[in-house]
Amino acid sequence: MLLQQLIQQPITSSKLVVCDPFRMPEPAELVKEVIGLANADVDGPRYILFGINPGGMEGKKVVGIKDDAAADLKKAHRLISAQIEPVVALAFIFDRINGKLAGALEIDGGEDGPFVPGEEVSAELAHGQTWVRQGRDLHVVDISELGSAEASDPEAPAEPLEIPDIDVGFGEDPDCDLIELSIPDTSDPPFLGEKNDAGSQTSLTETLKNAVNTMTTRIVGLARGLSKDTDPNSSTDVVKAAQDLITESENHYYYEERALQLNFSVFNTGSHLLDDLQIEFGFPKLDDFDIAERIHMSPFDKSAHPATRNRGYPNVKSASSGIIVRNRIGVLEPAVPTSALRCPIRMAVGPRMQKRKIAVLYTLRRGDEVISEGRLKIKFGEVVD
Repeated sequence: MLLQQLIQQPITSSKLVVCDPFRMPEPAELVKEVIGLANADVDGPRYILFGINPGGMEGKKVVGIKDDAAADLKKAHRLISAQIEPVVALAFIFDRINGKLAGALEIDGGEDGPFVPGEEVSAELAHGQTWVRQGRDLHVVDISELGSAEASDPEAPAEPLEIPDIDVGFGEDPDCDLIELSIPDTSDPPFLGEKNDAGSQTSLTETLKNAVNTMTTRIVGLARGLSKDTDPNSSTDVVKAAQDLITESENHYYYEERALQLNFSVFNTGSHLLDDLQIEFGFPKLDDFDIAERIHMSPFDKSAHPATRNRGYPNVKSASSGIIVRNRIGVLEPAVPTSALRCPIRMAVGPRMQKRKIAVLYTLRRGDEVISEGRLKIKFGEVVD
């Protein structure tokens, strides 16, 4: 399960190093990477990933490692640990994914650091240096510098953190401030024919009641399967089930099946990580434009519980002034493009939005402090099938 999560976004950072899947690293390389990750200024465990090609297409990222190489890695982590002071806890985890073996070396959090090469280190590494990983870069640090920093006055007040520029853009490009989107065709919603048949009736409810009595429409056939009414001569519960079926089907059609999915990326241009970050997007409130407050599942899809499917969807609130989307980013590492939302928002866009532009205002907060604000633009094109 953990490997599956690591493979979702296999990007080298202060918590994750993705090894070249087409060659095994030398022991000295692994010692450097383990020390660098152990000294990284992040919380929690860190990982070195093996057998994964981050540039592979979705479903083809797992290249795999040979069984004998996996056996060597299991032994190597004990040897690596012996070459680092103080002792750092390491564990090798592995699993077969799509029939291929993938693995990760887990490095415990670095509360006991700083970590340096030990007495048993190879001559190649015995140069009075150690390493710290910052994002994609592994920096060389003189051990004497770490010693002097450790010996400094612990009571001295910390320097105020300088907030770097934060870039925000569409998709995976934090420099993209304008995006053009075609509008999906929504002219064929579910049960359109049945609703058109209601033209001669006083209401759709009346149509459904008549349909129940004659038992002629597919809505009733589907709804009766959802109904809890055990009396075959009663139509009340079946009508309610039919109405709910139509509503859920339409919501799934407009807000999921024919919706535009949109995410954003943020980029920390500084050299240190930022924590406790939250982002807020403001969209205008317009006719023929809306954002789903949750993921709308098809009433016929029983493969997952709605709460499970909506896990990670951002907080969406509609007010008279506009639509607000909020999400907690947490820690933003330097020099690594990061998704602003864990799950893309769903935008329902109608044909009257053709050739129109809308502004999306964003506000980035660190705690209660606003650290960045800006504006992005969406241009809608024509309706396409």
